[in-house]
Amino acid sequence: MQPPIRFTGDPNLDLIIFIVGFFIVLYWLRALRLAREGARLFLSNLLKAFIVFCIVLAVCSTPQVQVRVPPTQAKGISGFIAFISFLYWNGQKRTRYIPRATKRAVIARDLKGEKYDSKKHHIDHVWPHSRGGSQTSDNLRVIPKKKNLQKGAKRPGFRDMF
Repeated sequence: MQPPIRFTGDPNLDLIIFIVGFFIVLYWLRALRLAREGARLFLSNLLKAFIVFCIVLAVCSTPQVQVRVPPTQAKGISGFIAFISFLYWNGQKRTRYIPRATKRAVIARDLKGEKYDSKKHHIDHVWPHSRGGSQTSDNLRVIPKKKNLQKGAKRPGFRDMF
């Protein structure tokens, strides 16, 4: 029988490290869920850039091309063009539009029958839109206008996530 795996040799310290690591992983999994639209867009753009890389590399490596490019330069050229295309696609703006049904659901959930007043309330993103936050009801909330304006585009703290 093998002895248990230990990081430090002290079982109490290992337990503390495990618990802290567990909560950090929970925080980032929740953050990924709240920012799933931004993550999906990022991965989509990364896939497009990879396809551009493969196509340019294939074109540079074919013997029918008039100008013969050495393989190392072909990889460099392909990588540069793929990087530029990734930056171009990633720079495009996502829409800030929140569907009416989602707004109504968030207002009903958070205000519990109280009337929504745009002078007192704002619909806020838990994970900021500028950092990839999605337009889904689990990432939106109704908070006082003053609190939202103070918050800005800061990521939520650990206590705010749960």
